Formats: sequence, structure tokens, C-alpha cells
Amino acid sequence: MSSSSKKMSTGNMDLFAKGTLVEVSTGGWFVAKVLDPPLPSPSTPGKMKFLVEYQNLRCHDGSKFVRRNCVDIKFVRPLPPPPPNDEKEQQRFEVNDVVDAYRNDGWWVGVVSKVCGEEEQRVYSVLLENPSRTMNFKSSELRFHLDWVGDKWIQPQKQNKMSSEVGEKRGKQMEAETNSEKRKRGTHVKFLFKGKECGGAEGVVDKIDAEDSSTTEAATVDNVPYQNQNLLSLESSPVLRFVQSLEEFQLMPQKPHFCPLDECEVVFREGLALKHMMTFVNVVKEISKLQVNASGSIMDSLLKSLPELESHGFNVKDVRNRLLDLQTIKRSQEHLQTKLAKVKCEIKMRTHEGTEINAELIDAIEKIKVLEEKKARLISMNEENDSETAKLKSSDSSLNEHIQNVEHNFAILATFPRR
Repeated sequence: MSSSSKKMSTGNMDLFAKGTLVEVSTGGWFVAKVLDPPLPSPSTPGKMKFLVEYQNLRCHDGSKFVRRNCVDIKFVRPLPPPPPNDEKEQQRFEVNDVVDAYRNDGWWVGVVSKVCGEEEQRVYSVLLENPSRTMNFKSSELRFHLDWVGDKWIQPQKQNKMSSEVGEKRGKQMEAETNSEKRKRGTHVKFLFKGKECGGAEGVVDKIDAEDSSTTEAATVDNVPYQNQNLLSLESSPVLRFVQSLEEFQLMPQKPHFCPLDECEVVFREGLALKHMMTFVNVVKEISKLQVNASGSIMDSLLKSLPELESHGFNVKDVRNRLLDLQTIKRSQEHLQTKLAKVKCEIKMRTHEGTEINAELIDAIEKIKVLEEKKARLISMNEENDSETAKLKSSDSSLNEHIQNVEHNFAILATFPRR
């Protein structure tokens, strides 16, 4: 399934001009920018080398890692075309599709070996070519594999079985396991699905069978071409049946597929499945016990637990919606409580201010009363003064008249003739 570039013509060298983004194969396909394209050489086309700078490499701490390298032309190809717009939101893949899976900052070729879950919760198990291993991916982490051949993109046919290279590696790994090592594993749980394969909408778990791993090489689920299909069932294990009988599962029936547990050791799978089932039960219980005055961090914590449950096939849409609605109501209540506290604070401030105003008003009334009394007293005094002034003016007039008479009589007497 490798897709190395073939001989390039002079015409298609424009696809690899300086500054162009390309993909470079170093096991997986990594996005890189052409820093120094080679000059076309018809005599030695196979020896052309590119200087490229990888774009998406990151260190363990998440920081970007800049790396430049000279690579042969046969390991360089253009960026594959994006999926059509109507498929960009949710690409759908089927068992045996050849795909590229995004991990470790690059795209790695593999074959879809299993499809689990429904719609948004769909999980794809992919048997990678290099290194040979099976891993689970979401739709957004996959793309259909394309080979760059003769200046064209070619999509390979479905692979009905593992490539010879992968099969050979797997065979060597299985031969390396001694019987004693298998016996050390003891009896483990083989998990089978009812009816359809894991990718079917009705892939409901049916039973759990115990088997000796020393005698069983691989389990089979219907016609899924995949080794060691260890998928969880719920009907025959007493503990799992008890958990499934709980009220929370009766109110909200679930069909978990537990596909991510395929990557775990068999001995841990049942315990981990129980853990996720009890997590679901506890989430539902905690929601039912929530009070309107509960801390917002509790709801945040419950919401954070849902994506992992979702990845194992639990339908948490109603649970998430209920939590989001409760958060909305909680925020509304907190907003109203804040407004109420502000109103109460303002009432208290206004009451205190009113008390001060009333005290000042009473003081003003007392002062006005004193001034009114003083006014009445002054008016009375003014009237009495006016009366006395009038009397004095009348006396003044009479006295002036008498003085004039006396002065007249004096003048007459003084001027009397002498004999």
C-alpha cells in the first residue's frame, strides 16, 4: 500500500516549486514545505533531492519542532485533494477500506478492520501497515488513502485481507509466543456481539464466554476479518447483568460497544467496562441529586466525564442536554441572585440615607419653629416700637408749637416801646 512517487516529468515539477506544501514519506506521510526544489535532470531523475521543512512535528511537551531534511524525489508527493464539501463534516468508512490514519503528526496507511458505534459516536479500528498494530480512530482522524501514480491520484481497492507484509509480521509475532506464555494468561473473557458485526446499528452485546487462551488463537465475530475480536458483552456475567439491571440503565437503555478496550490487555477489559458502566450510573445519579444551589464545578465535572463514555458507545446525548439545561438554569438563578443582592444592598443604602434625611428634617423643623417664635416676637416688638415712635412724634409736634409761642411772646415783650 505504499504510494511513493514515480518518475516526474518536467511539467509536473511546478507542483513542487519553492514554498509549496507537499507530503514526505518517512514511514508515514508528513506535511512539509519545499525550501529548495531540485533542477530537472533527464539523465538522472532518480537522484533528485528536495530540501524540505516539516510543518507539523511537535515535541512531547506540545511545542513545535522545526526539522529540515534532504529527501529523494521518490518520497515526495503533492498534498492529496481534500474530501468533497458534502463529505467533509462526517466521512464514512467501511470495513476493508484502505485509509490514512492521523497519529504522531503524520498520516499512516492502514485498513479498516472494524466499525463500532452509531453516527457521531462511530469508532474505526484500523490495522496499520507500519508499524503493524491495530488502533482506534474517529472519522475526523481518517482519510481515504490515495496513491500518486503517473501524475494522478489513484484510490486503491478494498483490501479483503491483510497485506502479505503485515500478515508475515503478524505470523512471526504469533510464532514467537510459546505455549507456556499463552498458558500464563490463563482463562480470559471472550466478548461476542449479538447479530451484526460491531459496526452494525444493532451490534448489541449478547454474551460473555470464558475460554482458555492457551488453546484459542483468535475469536471471530460474524465475518469480520480481524484477529482476536475481544468485544464486551453484558448478558451472562452476573456483575455486569446486575449493573445493567440498575434503575439508571432501565430509564436510559444503553448499547455500549467498548471498542477502545480492544487496545487493553484482556484481563483488564471486564473491569474497565464495569468502571465505565458505573461511571454512567454515577453520573445519572449525581444529576438526579443536583440542587439549584449546587456548585457549578460539579456540573462541569459531570460534563467532562461524558466524552470518554461516548467513545465507548454510551448514548449520552440526553444526559449532556440535561446537564447543559441545568447549567443554563443555574446561571439564570445565579444572575437573578446577583441582581437580588444588588437590590437588597441598594435598599439598605437607601434606608440608611432616609434615616439621615429624616434626622436632618426634624432638626430643620425644630430650627424653623424657633425662627417662627423669634419672628412673632420681633413683629410684636416692631409694632410696639412703631406705636411708641408715633406717640413721640405727636409729642414732638406739640412741644414745637409751645416753643414757638414762647418765643413769640418773648419777642413781643422784648420790643415793647418805652415811655
